[in-house]
Amino acid sequence: MYVLISIFYISLIAMIIMIWRKSHELKTGKRTVVSMIGQSTDSLFNSIYDKFKSLASYINRHTFIALANWFAFHILLHIRKVYVEIKHQFMMNPHGKRLIDAVRGRGEIKNHGASLYLRRIANDK
Repeated sequence: MYVLISIFYISLIAMIIMIWRKSHELKTGKRTVVSMIGQSTDSLFNSIYDKFKSLASYINRHTFIALANWFAFHILLHIRKVYVEIKHQFMMNPHGKRLIDAVRGRGEIKNHGASLYLRRIANDK
């Protein structure tokens, strides 16, 4: 727990120092080493930002709904495939098949059922 608290405070101090250094850089006009290194990639990130901005300008309500449906379909399809594979592996185990049958209520009812309702059904037979 102390490690997490220490990491939090170290990160907080580092962010405060970075903000202070950037404000000092803006006031004095002297570029820091990090700014000089990042200057070479500014054009790349500006072009990526411009492309993203032009792409986002094409999205209206209808295209957003269509994209959301497309993403949801493919994500749910992938999740379903994983579920089917896990269920198949589970059904290959005899204990897993009995457990699924018990959860679905297909198991055999004995006189010592789990609830009074099941005992009453077993006694009525």
